[in-house]
This record gives sequence, structure tokens and C-alpha cells, in this order.
Amino acid sequence: MGRVLQTVSGAVQIGVITNPNSRKNRGHANRAAKLQRIVGPMGEVHETRDVDSIKPILREFLRKRARYWVADGGDGALHWMLRAGLEVLEEPEFRESELPLTLPTNGGTIDFVAGNVGIKGNAEQLLDKLRGKLERGSHVEEVEVDAMRIDAVEVKDDGTEDSFRTYGFASAAGGFAQRFYAKYYAHQDPKPSTIVKVVASTVASVPFGYSPLRKLRALPSELRDYAPFMFNPTRARVTIDGATFPYEQCSTINVGSMSINLGNVFRFFNKGDEPGKLHALVAATSPMETIARLPSMLAGGDFRGRKIRDQSCREMTMEALGDELFAPIIDGEYYRNLRKVTFSVGPRVRIPKVVAG
Repeated sequence: MGRVLQTVSGAVQIGVITNPNSRKNRGHANRAAKLQRIVGPMGEVHETRDVDSIKPILREFLRKRARYWVADGGDGALHWMLRAGLEVLEEPEFRESELPLTLPTNGGTIDFVAGNVGIKGNAEQLLDKLRGKLERGSHVEEVEVDAMRIDAVEVKDDGTEDSFRTYGFASAAGGFAQRFYAKYYAHQDPKPSTIVKVVASTVASVPFGYSPLRKLRALPSELRDYAPFMFNPTRARVTIDGATFPYEQCSTINVGSMSINLGNVFRFFNKGDEPGKLHALVAATSPMETIARLPSMLAGGDFRGRKIRDQSCREMTMEALGDELFAPIIDGEYYRNLRKVTFSVGPRVRIPKVVAG
């Protein structure tokens, strides 16, 4: 279980989880103590060094009737808090409880959930603002968004299969989108400018990766192999609301329950904000066709074409057809070695719209 900085008897209003091992918190040994000073007696701050330590803390937050759960981090921190929280609510002790308001704090590399809701400010500013509002009895605006329920089959190292459920808001599930994140997170300090670098490297590599120039020994492997890696399709059977996508070599597979803005560079899932709907984007296009659609990615527009499905839906399933298993990115978090994944409309999540800084 994580270390608690301050124990307040009885009910608390704000429960904060901070991960000292996260990229943004490394080197900040007194991070939890600093946040505890901000929330004061109105809340508790706990450190979690792994995902297994989240549930015991959330149980205590529920017992103390914390109205707000705060994830000190970005989309990934919110993702694990949401998954653990919804699992805890299935336990007999808490089946009469409801999910508290959950607050992301702009601590990640993209923070699309906070951006979608309109949350502004870092963790310190947001906690200070939230505590002040609660102390004064001021109204805290709430925004409700759909989450996705994600049911998956994982292949273990020994070849056995195991089913599990998680929750999220957006997934780069296969093809170009998933491989983009692989390159993005390979950078030591990924940021919005890294998005531009990955795209530029992809486009620059095309003339070399798909021509006889690729055989030149003097050509750097990064330049030779970048585009072929990015555009390597994912072989899958994709079904959207019961209708099977007629192509198996998928150039990209994406799904989300809210519109997202990736570092003010790309915008996706413009249909995802419709209540009770997901936005599925699946394609079987060539590398040049994908590049030609970059302006639509920049503008957040619709994708059209015979080999494209860009539509709202309630469920999307993908099944691996070849030897390559799926490794989808869900809210910035990797889930590896999956044979089958079903994305469906999940629970509504209440998020406090706190604007600070």
C-alpha cells in the first residue's frame, strides 16, 4: 500500500494519488508532502509506486466519503485510477457507492482528457483552486463524459489465455496510429513537438523505404526503415456494430469515446462527444493515401474513402488473424499480447471542470 502523508479521521473531501515513479515526478522527493500542504485537512495524499497499490487507497477514499479523486498525472494516471475504482465498486462493501468525481491534472505528455473537458492548470494550481472552492462553498462545475468498456483476451507467456476488463477514453489500437505511439514514446522526453518530429521522419523516409535506395548500405537504418515500420499494417478482423470491415490488412485502427487534441497538432474522434456513442476509424489505405489525409488529421475532419470506415458506433471488436498479437495504446498506456479486444460504450464519468493558472 502507498505511503500516506497525513491521516484525517472521518470524512475527507479530496483524495489524491501521486506516483513518485512517473516521468514528471522523478527527482521530486517531497512531491506528496507538497500536495498534502495544498489540500490541508480537507484531503489526503497517497503515494503509489505500482498499480497494485491503487485499490487499497481508493477503498479508504470511499470509506472516508471523498467526493473528489485526483490523479496527479496525465491520461495514464487517470486511466489506472478509473480502472481500479470501477473494479473496487464491484466489491460487496461498495456496491451501493458511486464513482466520485475524477480529476486529471495535466501531468502527462498530451492530457487529452483534461483538454476535452476544459481543465487548465497543473496539479498544484488545480488542487489549490479546488480546495478554495470547497472551503468557500462555491459551485464546482461538473462535466459528464462517456468512457469505453474494454474487454480483452490476453495471451500469456506460456500460451494460455486470460480475459480481463479495463476502461478508457481513446485507443490507438493498430496500424499507423499504434506504431506512431511506439515511436513517440521511444523519445526520452516526449512532448507536442515530438509529434511533429515523428510525422516528419515518417514522410522523409518514404522515398527511401519504398524504393531501390533502401538497399544502399550507406543509408542510415533509421531513414531506410522508419516509414516501412510506421505503415506496416495490422492483420485483423474488425467488426463495427455487427458489420465486418471487408479488409484484413488494416493501415490503422482507432476508437474513442471523446474528441481528442494531440498536443494542438492532430485532432481525432470528432464524433466521440455524442452521448452514448464511440467513434471508430478503421482504414486499409496505402502509405501515400495515409499521408494525403494528414490535413484531415490536423483539422479533425472526417475521413472518406472506399477502404475507410469513419463512423459513430456502440461497439467495435478486433481479432488478430496472424501471428502478430495486438499491443493497443489505451489512454497512453500499453496493453500487450492481446488476441481479441472489444470496445463498447462504458460508464458515464463525472469530471470536475476546474480552471486555474
